[in-house]
Amino acid sequence: MRRGLALLVLLGLPALAVSAEALFDQVAQVLDQGPWEARLQGRIVTPGGDAQEADLIVKTLPAEQIVRIEFQKPDALADNYVVITPDKVYNYLFLTNQVVVYPRAKARIEGLGFDLSRMGDLRKLGEEGEVVWDAPQEVRFKKRPAWHVVGRAPDPDASGFARVEVWIDREAKRPLRTAFYDAEGRALSDLEWTAFRTTRFTADDLVAFPPDAEWIEKK
Repeated sequence: MRRGLALLVLLGLPALAVSAEALFDQVAQVLDQGPWEARLQGRIVTPGGDAQEADLIVKTLPAEQIVRIEFQKPDALADNYVVITPDKVYNYLFLTNQVVVYPRAKARIEGLGFDLSRMGDLRKLGEEGEVVWDAPQEVRFKKRPAWHVVGRAPDPDASGFARVEVWIDREAKRPLRTAFYDAEGRALSDLEWTAFRTTRFTADDLVAFPPDAEWIEKK
């Protein structure tokens, strides 16, 4: 066995391969351990198709499957936030002090041209056939050992994107960067995870809105 491993190393081949599905399982095990908060920075498209600078704070309560996304940028969305639950998506609009609610199956994030909730579970995209994942490749991401995984959508019109690329920290098993592209290769969302920490949230902390906000229910 040792001779076989040594031969693989001499040939420049990886001794152990990992599938995209197994890698995403490892990431899920890390992220599902408890509440966490991350900062994502990069570019994202608006409904008009323009790419703008993005700066988001993502707060997650895995046990309850609740995600809250707080917008710092684009400027037009500053102080807005979105709460994603298993059955509904709540958009809080700061300027109008409104909460716009969509069914989870018809999720929409106001002011964006791409549904950020698609980033939530990369493993699920593969399981449901929306993405066919290539084998992960070992790379360096800003001098850090990482996995680079590319996925392609068989039906871009239905998925809302044609290709997705993910970089994952090989040691910490956490995302480093996630990018979605359309059929022309234009980035719909390209976000780097610039900060990450575990914390303590409750559902009441995340699913919270101003008491005087106007509620609008969409069907």
